[in-house]
This record gives sequence, structure tokens and C-alpha cells, in this order.
Amino acid sequence: MAPTASPKDHFPSLVSCTKVTDEKDLYDVKFYPYPTGDDDSIFAVAGANDLYVCRPRLDVESTFEVLRWFKSDSDKQDFNSIAWSRDPVTRKPIICAAGATPKEIQIFDIEKGERVRSLIGHGNAVNDLAVSPLSSTLLASASSDYTVRLWNLDPEYEDQPCVAVFAGEGHRQHVLSCHFHPNGKWMLTAGLDQAVCLWAVPSMQEIKEYRKREGHPRPLIVYYPHFQSTEVHANYIDTAVFFGDLIISRAAIDQQAYTAAKGGKASKAVPTEILMWKIDGFDSNDEPPTEPPIPVPGKWTRSSFPHKSGSLGFQRCLTFDMPDTTRFYLRLSLLHQPNMRPILVMGNEQTKFHFWDLQKLEEGYDPNELPIKRPAGKKGKKKGGAASAPVSEGNLDRLGELRRGESVAGSDAGVGTPDLSSTSVSFPPDRKYDLGDSFMALKAHHSVEAQTTITKGHFATAQIAWSPDGTWMVAVGDRGMLSIFHRDKSVV
Repeated sequence: MAPTASPKDHFPSLVSCTKVTDEKDLYDVKFYPYPTGDDDSIFAVAGANDLYVCRPRLDVESTFEVLRWFKSDSDKQDFNSIAWSRDPVTRKPIICAAGATPKEIQIFDIEKGERVRSLIGHGNAVNDLAVSPLSSTLLASASSDYTVRLWNLDPEYEDQPCVAVFAGEGHRQHVLSCHFHPNGKWMLTAGLDQAVCLWAVPSMQEIKEYRKREGHPRPLIVYYPHFQSTEVHANYIDTAVFFGDLIISRAAIDQQAYTAAKGGKASKAVPTEILMWKIDGFDSNDEPPTEPPIPVPGKWTRSSFPHKSGSLGFQRCLTFDMPDTTRFYLRLSLLHQPNMRPILVMGNEQTKFHFWDLQKLEEGYDPNELPIKRPAGKKGKKKGGAASAPVSEGNLDRLGELRRGESVAGSDAGVGTPDLSSTSVSFPPDRKYDLGDSFMALKAHHSVEAQTTITKGHFATAQIAWSPDGTWMVAVGDRGMLSIFHRDKSVV
């Protein structure tokens, strides 16, 4: 019988910490998400006016090799976001890249090693890119012009590639993040206005019918999100991603620190947080409600999904303690693939990486592990934050049931790795992990400090990416630093 992996074996090990470029910050990294003929893991890195396409390596002197280097001679080029796609005709890999300048999305052909196209339409910087899981031709872009645009790269839409614009009653300031639901029907956006928005993504059939009706290839305008709130976080939000139908997001500063700063008593000792939360009544498989909610003066959350009268329309579920991440534009990363343990990870400003095994939260702690005590005085609803259910013995005992929108069962059957598609998984009381207090900040299951003599002092991590097979993890950040992690396939 093969030995059982210890909890730490599920997390990747730091293989190397090196520089890609001298003193230039790196802002984004993404792995090629589509199958390759030789099963290679390929990743792209964006920093200022450079794009790198690389391949990680094991058991060689250099832990990665640069396959392509797109270098701009112009100081006006400033990349901060990238997304992989495929050419609609040849199906060969392409990279979509954008940033503060110019105000356009540039598309690079990897095999040719050259820029082949630009998408023009935004009136300000582009801050994030995302490709739809439904089609590699559908690209979303979040911008400082307060809008999110949906583009179709297919030659059919060459005359007007922007097919939809999400604007109007969504964001009032720069949009920093956009993320598709795995089913492609919904999109999350977040930004400097402290708002999180959930939009119904129009189907290509809707877009075609709109263009035919208008008699002109103008983009469809989506004025209203189906959910919008500025009450989830207390400051600007630079990451919001789906975890099933749950949402994981982070702001650069938490509620306590924000309140302290308003009173002139800000303290660096106050930790920043990542939140997991849910929109009441939201089921991604349902058709979007026919009428999105209309803004009402003095109301900071609006939702078209069914929720109790008088409630905020959303629930704070879990809090993850993430210290030393008060800087702008530091992003968390979520590995959430079929048949893999879901892992949340983020790097901070002190060269540390913090990992949470989200399946471990569902399974419960081993009886030999020390329980985490609930801080005193944190019960019920916390002023200035999201609504929290009163603490009780059976409240949110298992993350899996919460993620599936189910009530907590009372059965004691079944121990071991749960089937996330099942609706009857339960665990003995001695393996429960106390998830009853949504304001209790959960410490990381595992942390790694990246130590190197290449650069002086600490360096912050801007972005982290996982390979499709879950074996590689790459992080990029300050001063051209790139950290590579690896784990064996047997523990994925």
C-alpha cells in the first residue's frame, strides 16, 4: 500500500526564486490552459513593455527557459494583464496583452513571434483580461474607463469585435478585475469604487439578434448588473473570483484597518483579509432574472435574486487571514479544477506565500491537530461588514455543503475524501472544523518564505498562476522576481 500523503505534501515546494529582468516589476502570469501535443506546461509573463513565454524545467541548471520574448522599443508600452487564447482559424496559441498604455488590447502570435492585431475601444487603461470558458474567441477586458467590454476574436466580427459593453449602473470608478463563472453565463467584476458586480453574460445568439435588429454591428449595452454591492469590502477590490457559486475576493485593507484609518489611528498590525461569501438565491444554472435591480438612493446593495426582506442579500461565509497585503494590485490565486484539491494561495509584501487547502476545510481537521479558538466577542453581525449568522454548533460545519447551497446535515456517516458531487457527505464531530464564525480569520494551512540573495530585502507578489495539471505554480512580482513551485502529480 502506498504511503498516505501528509497535509503539507499537497502543497507545492519552492524550486527557485530568480530574476527575469533587472529592476522591472512583473505584473501578471498565466499558464496556457489548452491541451498541448507534448503535455508541456507553458506560461507567459507580463512586465512593463515586455512579454515572456516560458517553460518550467526540473532537474536542470535553470528552472525555466524563455521560448519567446516580445520586447517593445517604446517606453509608452505598459503591460499589466495577459490572457491566453487560440487563433479562431488556425487554433494556434495567441496571447492577449494590455495595460495602462496604449489604451488597447494587443494580440501576439506565439509561433510567428509578432503582434498580429489590436483591439481598440477602451477610453482608459485596461486592468484585467479574462477568456470565456465557453469559447476561446470570447475575451473580457476590465478598464479604468468604468466599463467592461466583451470581444469576439472570430473573423465574423472583424468589422466590430467589441460585441457587448457592461456599463451604466455598474461601476463608478476604475474596474480592476473581471472573472467568468465556469459555465460562462455569468461574470464578476470589482473595482476602485469598492463595488462587486455580477453580470449576466449575453449569449452570442442574443448578440446576433441584437445586431440584426439594429441593422448595425454596434455592441450590445448591458446597463444593469443582477447584483451590485459596496458593502462586502471596505476598500477597493482588486480580485473577485468564483469558487463554484461562492465568491472569493479581497480588498487591499480590511474593515478594522479602514475604520482605524478614518479615525487617524491606522495600525500596520491589523491584518488584511480574504473573504469567501455568497449571493443569496444565486444559482448559476438558473436563467437570469428577467429584471435586474434598479438603483435606489441610500441603498448600497441591490440584488435581483430571492432573499429575505431586510437582509443585505449576501452572506459572509469565511475569512482568511492575509497579513502584509495592503498594497494596491496584489492578487490571490485559486486552483479549482476537476479531480484536484482546491487550493487558495496568495503572496504578500514580506516575500511569503500563504496556502489554504479548501478541501481540508470541508473534511475537517485531524483530531491530532490543535483546534483554532474563536476570538472573544465575535458573534452575530459585525458593524460595517457583511451579515453573519449567529454562531451555533451546526452552523457551516462543512464547506462542501455551503458551496452546493445545502443545509447542514446531521448524519455522522463517512470519513475520508468527500465526493463533492454528493449531497450526503458528513463527518464525525471530532473532525469538524469550526466554520461557525464567519469573522474568525483562518490562518494559512501552509506558508513558505522565498529567500534569495538576488535582490535586497523583500519583494511583493503581484500574481500567481497554476499549470492546468496542478503540478506547477509560478508567482511574479517586484523587481522582475519570478518564483517557481512544483509538486508531484501523485498528490494533486
